[in-house]
Amino acid sequence: MRNFSRALAVIAAIALSASVQAQDYETTAFNAYAPTDGDFRRTSIDYSTWTMMLSEIVLNVGYSDRRSPRGNTIATGTRVSTGNNSRFRYEANRVIYHLVEDFHLEAISEYRRELEQLPERVNLTRLHPDEQLAFWLNLYTVATIEQVGLIYPQSDLRRARAAGSDLQMHEAPVVTIFGRPLSLNDIQYNIVYRYWDDPRVIYGFFNGTIGSPRVMREAYEADRVWQQLESNGREFVNSLRGVDNSPRRLAVSRHYERAADRYFANWPDDLRVHLRSYAGDDVMELLDSDIPVRATSDEWGIADMTNGSNRCGGSISQTLVTRRDGRTTDSMFCGGLPDNARVLMEYVIDRRIRQFRDGTLGDVYIRDLPDRNIVIDLDDDDDDANDEGGNSN
Repeated sequence: MRNFSRALAVIAAIALSASVQAQDYETTAFNAYAPTDGDFRRTSIDYSTWTMMLSEIVLNVGYSDRRSPRGNTIATGTRVSTGNNSRFRYEANRVIYHLVEDFHLEAISEYRRELEQLPERVNLTRLHPDEQLAFWLNLYTVATIEQVGLIYPQSDLRRARAAGSDLQMHEAPVVTIFGRPLSLNDIQYNIVYRYWDDPRVIYGFFNGTIGSPRVMREAYEADRVWQQLESNGREFVNSLRGVDNSPRRLAVSRHYERAADRYFANWPDDLRVHLRSYAGDDVMELLDSDIPVRATSDEWGIADMTNGSNRCGGSISQTLVTRRDGRTTDSMFCGGLPDNARVLMEYVIDRRIRQFRDGTLGDVYIRDLPDRNIVIDLDDDDDDANDEGGNSN
């Protein structure tokens, strides 16, 4: 019995040692990405190419009016609902994946590879922290849009696997920086959340879903990255997907819960203070109430225009096309907008008119849907390429 007890003690010691080593590894594995103290290099990274891309493929839907949509998105001439039916389905900017073709994805992949090479070329950790933050947020967005495009038309990103991987999209290593493979979650939680002690960074992580902070139509830039994050913060907090309500609780996004250990240690009081800094009248009224806070809002539907469906409705025939990975899908265009996209656009336009009449529109605007001949040229250094990317709203 004594020998058996001694063996158990040895096994426990080995297990404890392995656990400590694992914790030490997690603590030190991302040290290479820590901003360096001291003098910063005066190097600025130009993201005008990424701004040009985003301005071509992102549809701005404007600010939420906090109205819950009614009914389901039923395709014309059928009883089939192919749209997202959540309360948040008419909120958040959209990537027009149903018009994006293989050569667009190839350009985005090439841009992602260029970003991967930058840290060693410019000694990233010696740049100003704002420059580094803009880099990580842009890399995250590029890799997210690329991954969703590669697995499109999957519509539920909670279950989606990364292209060519058995791992969940946000957990798979999809970029390599300083020779180390990183996942989207690594960038968000193990780098940005670890080294930037400011909850505003939460609003820089568009994870491909309607429920996340919105994707902007411009790249993050070091000289105004905090203003851009605040703009996204105001949009998110005052949307239903950021702060919702029910008769018995104040429902907030689970994005706040996932950041609680880092930014809202005194939950929910710290969160209430943070939300007040962006809240409009409607949300402020909710925050002034004494109903408990619950992190329950968690929408994983894809932030595209058609919910991953190219169904046109009725008897309109579909043309099959073969994608680069060999998958066969419906045609990208049906002679007009697919029903899901049409319903979204009608709602967005109607909301814009109501907000204009109520005097609540502000600087929010709706852009026409780009035609399908999207041109993305990574070699275009023309100063005019940035003309349409000057507004994040």
